[in-house]
Parts: sequence; C-alpha cells; structure tokens
Amino acid sequence: MSTSTTDVVAPAQEHDEHSHGATDRQYFMVFWVLVVLTALEVSTYWWEDWFGEGAHKVAVPLLLVLMTIKFFLVALFFMHLKFDQPMLRRIFWFGAIVAMAVYGGALTSMNFWQDSGTTRYDDPPPAIDAPVGGSEAETDPGAGSGSTSAGG
Repeated sequence: MSTSTTDVVAPAQEHDEHSHGATDRQYFMVFWVLVVLTALEVSTYWWEDWFGEGAHKVAVPLLLVLMTIKFFLVALFFMHLKFDQPMLRRIFWFGAIVAMAVYGGALTSMNFWQDSGTTRYDDPPPAIDAPVGGSEAETDPGAGSGSTSAGG
C-alpha cells in the first residue's frame, strides 16, 4: 500500500534539469563583446584624423551595424528575451517595430532624410511690415484687446 520513493519525481529535481537562462560565463562573454564593440564605436570619433576626410563614409554604416548588434545582444541576453516565452517575445518585438516606425515617420516629417526643396528652410520668418496710413488701433498691439477706459 505504500508508494516507493523511487517512483515519485520531486518537482525540484525536475526543475533543475532545465536551463532557464544564460550562465555566468555567457553573461561575461556578452559583456566583453559589448565592451569591444563600444570601444570600436568610440574610436570612430578620431577616424577622420587617422584615415582622412572620407572615413565618415565607412564609419556611419559601421556605426549603424554595431548599434544593431549591440541592441540585439542586450535585448536577447540582459533582457532575457532569448529565454522568455514566445508570446512575450512577440509582444516585445511588435512594440519595438511600432516604435521604430513612429520614430522613422517623425524623422521623415521633420525634413530629416532629404531637403524638401524649400530654399528658405533654415531662414528666420520674414518681418511683418506695419500697414501704411492705418489707424493707431491697427498698429498698437494692445489695441482691440477688449479693455475699455473707466471714463467710458
């Protein structure tokens, strides 16, 4: 009538068999990769001095690639998306894609990607000329504001 202890599997033993995240070694490896990539990004500041004026043609695309690699490393390991449930990963990526689309749309609407052809884009607004021969009420900024004198 008694149950043998060898037949029952303890939940703690079953839980220990599965890995639920990165090991300390993996975290440190990702850390050192991020350090090296960040050092490479910072070094691009001096590339024009070292390699000449054309260095920015290589540096900008390289910075975009490095930014993307670092984003994925941080999101996958330090935000635990690599080890998370698939539904939570989908929610994160949906939000990230929507945020990138909104950001890209905002940059495009602010004339970021190319000049719209407006020659006066960076010029200050033109001065408003005072009307010639008009009454004082037209040129006085305080006139017509609805205030009346006490005398009536």
